[in-house]
This record gives sequence, structure tokens and C-alpha cells, in this order.
Amino acid sequence: METQQIFDQITQASIQLILHEPFYGHVLTGLVKALNAEVPSLSLGVNANKTPKLAINPTYWQEELSTPAQRLGALKHEVLHLVFGHLLREQEFANIHIFQFAADLVVNQYLSPEQLNPASLTLNLFPELDLQPFRSVDTYYDELTNAWNKTLRRGQIISPKLSNLMATGTGPLAGHDLWQNEVGTLSAAEKKVLATGMQQIVQNALQRVGNKGRGSLPGVLQTELNQLVITPEPTLDWRRFLRLFVGAGQRTFLQNTIRKPSRRYGVNPGLRIRNKHKLLIALDTSASIADAEIQAFFQEIQQIWRLGTEIFILECDTQINNAYIYRGTTPAVVAGRGGTHFDAAIIYANQQSDADAVVYFTDGLGPAPSLPCRKPLLWMISGGKRGGDWQNWAHLPGRKLRM
Repeated sequence: METQQIFDQITQASIQLILHEPFYGHVLTGLVKALNAEVPSLSLGVNANKTPKLAINPTYWQEELSTPAQRLGALKHEVLHLVFGHLLREQEFANIHIFQFAADLVVNQYLSPEQLNPASLTLNLFPELDLQPFRSVDTYYDELTNAWNKTLRRGQIISPKLSNLMATGTGPLAGHDLWQNEVGTLSAAEKKVLATGMQQIVQNALQRVGNKGRGSLPGVLQTELNQLVITPEPTLDWRRFLRLFVGAGQRTFLQNTIRKPSRRYGVNPGLRIRNKHKLLIALDTSASIADAEIQAFFQEIQQIWRLGTEIFILECDTQINNAYIYRGTTPAVVAGRGGTHFDAAIIYANQQSDADAVVYFTDGLGPAPSLPCRKPLLWMISGGKRGGDWQNWAHLPGRKLRM
């Protein structure tokens, strides 16, 4: 098939998306498209001016995508990777292959069955892992990594599909080759340019579809888009808090500078001493916490994370329901929605955490913990329901701040 015919088909597919799924179609029109026989299928990559592009294998497009619906699904698949920022996050994870599997599990949940290729990775391929729908790439990565590590330690297959993928590779549908080859080699400044370009494409698409078009998207995807487009002002000056409240508990590390080489060591780069904090954040996920409050909590957490703080999150109601490292992405759902009891997080902080301090995000509606926290403790109180009345949380020990 001639090149022009393939581009005509891609254009026709884009038009179909604009007519029936306009957000995806408008994001797609913002991407430069190029045919590339060296990628196995489709892959996001980087143009010479450090803007995002979409590379398409012509043979795969022509022969492997057997129906128009599958072609639409392949294009949506790449659009969703862009929206979730997956191509910029790969190097945050130790096992690149498992990260790629996790990223595919995230985006393929937004495709209809007829839009999926038979080789697509879906949650039902890992029944023994009981993966929950619409979780973040971080959650799926942790679940898959745990299963793979158990397989290696025990010499016993925990997940047949995962073991097969690790042995044979991701197959042609993965199409993440350029993430490592083109994005992985960028400098920090170049990645910032790329991130800005990606955000601009998504913002332009949202502006074109308007509130009605955005409202037709799944709620989880709308939450992700709100995080991308809106950067609210934090309640607290977290930089000052970390300096004063955490105090001497901070860690130090060395950072290479881009200044002149060290005079003492000649060709070696200069070094700068940086301070780094480590926080344990307990997140109240009880029934009294509304979804809007959870969103507000994560907006504050995002501001802390941007300062370079290491964050470990506990999702708690009467017990700890989920625990994970925060890597800059708000989870689609949180675990809990039971009663409220603060002891579980305090016990974890005292016995299992090496954090410098603890921040507890809550509405304050619960009994005071029965034991003291051995680390500096700050209560961030939301104003939802009765949380706005200070009398409902005045009994909590330590420093308190209303959001």
C-alpha cells in the first residue's frame, strides 16, 4: 500500500473519532504522524523540536489491524498514553517492561471490546492477581512487580500470563520502543518542553470539545484531565513547613550541577548539597470524606511532591486499606469508605516508617488516637460536612490546620 493511501486511512480514522469520540480525535489532530517501519506497531515519540509525535508501522497498520474499529482503538490507545503522561514516566520505574504492561492495562480499559486487538493486555488475563479496574499505573506496576518477584524467589509461577510476557516480550501491540529510545535520552529541560507540548495538545482538545464533550468522558479520565489542566494554589506554604516543622530530620544528598567543572577535580562536574524530606501521609478515606475532598487532598499532596519530597501514602478508615509510594499521579479510586479510626496510621508511623514527619489529611471526624505519634504530626482538616467546625476536631493532638 502506498504511503499516501495509509495517511488517507489515518485521516479517515481521525475524522471518525472527531465525529463520535471528539476528545480523542482532537488530541490526535495535534500530533505529528510519521510512518516508521522500525517500530513494531504504533508508538509515541519525540520530534526534533521536542514535541510529541505518533509513529506508525505501515505493515502493522495494513495487515494486523484487521477492522476499522481496531484502527480506531490503536489510535485511542496512543492518545490515552499521552493523556496519562506514560511516555514521560518510564524512567521512574526500575523494571521498564513491567511498567509498559501496567501502562497498557490502564489505557486499554477505555477501549471498547471491538477496538481491542486480540493481543491486547487486559485485566482478565491476570485473574490470579485480582487486579481492580481503573487504578493508576503505579498500582498495577506494584501488583505485577510483587507477583514477578515472588515467581523469582520461589521458582513457582504466580501469574502464567506475566511469566510468559517476561519471557517472550510484549509483542507487537506494546509499541513503546520510542519511549526509551527517544524520550529516555532527553535532558531535564527537553523533557519539560515535551511535557508542555503534551499539555498544550490536551488543553486545545478540551477547549474544542467544550464542557459537553468533556462530560461525555469516563469520570476517571475526567479526574486525570482536571489534574492536568488545573494547578490550584496550595493551602499551606509547604516549602516553609518542611523546613520548620520537619526541622533537622531532613536528609541530604549530592546533586551534579551544570556549572563549571570542579576546580579541585578538573573534569568532574560541580556538586551541590541538597536537602530532601521524607513524609508519611495518611489519607482519611472513610465514608464521611467526599470525592471532592479526596481530590483536594491530592492537590495538596501534588504540591508537596513537586518540592522533591519522598512521599509514602496510607489510605485509611478504621484500618490501613492501601499503602504505596506517591509518584505524582492521583489514583483513580481510593480504598476504604468505612468508619474512622486514626490509630492504625499512628502505629504504622511509630513502628514501620522512617519518615521525618506525618501529615494526616482528614475531616477530623473521629476519636483522638489512643497513643501518641513519635514523629512530628500535622492534621490537615478539610471543610466538608461538619469538618469545618473546629469543635469537631479540637481534640486531636498536635498541630492542626484547616484547608
